[in-house]
Amino acid sequence: MKKNKFTSCVLCMLLAVSFVMLPGCSKGSGTTKRVKLETGDISDTSIVMKIGNAGVKYSEVRNYCYLLKCQYESNFGGGIWDYNLGDNVTIGDEARQEIANLITQLKIIRKTADEMQVTLTSDEKDEAVRQAEEVVNNASPKDKKSYCLSIQNMSAIYEDNILAEKMFYVATDEADTVVTDDEARQIDIQYIEIITKGKDRNGTEISMNAATKKEAAKRAQNLLKAARKSDDFLSFAEENTDAVNASATIGRNDSVIGQAAANEAFKLKKGKTSKVIESVSSDGTMGYFIIYCVDNNNEDATYARKEAIIEERQTTMFKEKYAEWLKGCDVNISQAFWEEFEI
Repeated sequence: MKKNKFTSCVLCMLLAVSFVMLPGCSKGSGTTKRVKLETGDISDTSIVMKIGNAGVKYSEVRNYCYLLKCQYESNFGGGIWDYNLGDNVTIGDEARQEIANLITQLKIIRKTADEMQVTLTSDEKDEAVRQAEEVVNNASPKDKKSYCLSIQNMSAIYEDNILAEKMFYVATDEADTVVTDDEARQIDIQYIEIITKGKDRNGTEISMNAATKKEAAKRAQNLLKAARKSDDFLSFAEENTDAVNASATIGRNDSVIGQAAANEAFKLKKGKTSKVIESVSSDGTMGYFIIYCVDNNNEDATYARKEAIIEERQTTMFKEKYAEWLKGCDVNISQAFWEEFEI
């Protein structure tokens, strides 16, 4: 099945704001209507989740299961659900928690949207129906029955999805979107790394003592002299580096070559080579670096980094606001449903 807006957008955009929701437990302190959770046999119309004033029917949960099933199985195959992640927890176990969390997030966002009077346009509602029709019409008769699929149910899910995306931008309207060129600047480099502690490109563990480290520093100085005479720095680097890679596009806080090396790299002009720099990367690898600046301002990468910084700020703001919305909303799940719930 072709990826739809639900699988490509909401599962990624919705937050990574998660919480552990246990059957029968409540989160938040808001008041709720008397929506009765199912305690006996589960049918399509059973209310199996209660989020604020909203009751979620089993049929709706099954629709979400179908969407997640399509996403996972198209990438990993039908046997993915029994894959053990450790501690007797399977992908299937994780997936059902993911669905419960996602439904909760979408319902809380819808509740907040209603309070803020944020609504969908007729075009957005039409788009929800169009996507729902595509999903349902492409489903097999067996899946339609097993997952309670209907255009009405599915279009409601897509409406929640579109509304959540809309609310993301409404809620983050005041996020700081000013990012300077210097803050986001990305540069293209080629480099030689002489590793003194860590794994080299062959997987060999290196841990030098003071004497061998002194020899490595001398080797690095000799390589620097040769590199400055070379007509092809990259080929020379690939022949002499201890690392897997000899080129990269980096920002000011790059973790691949470490902060000390990144600081020196950003001082270089295009076509210039650094001195030997000792640096420690984020994974703890230590070594000596020789860096050649290919481009001291990769405009495309810089623009992409600007967009990423803005998105990071928006996401942080949205997470904070969502956490406040969650505090004022009771969340409960049917024990009877949870005990038999599977993808």
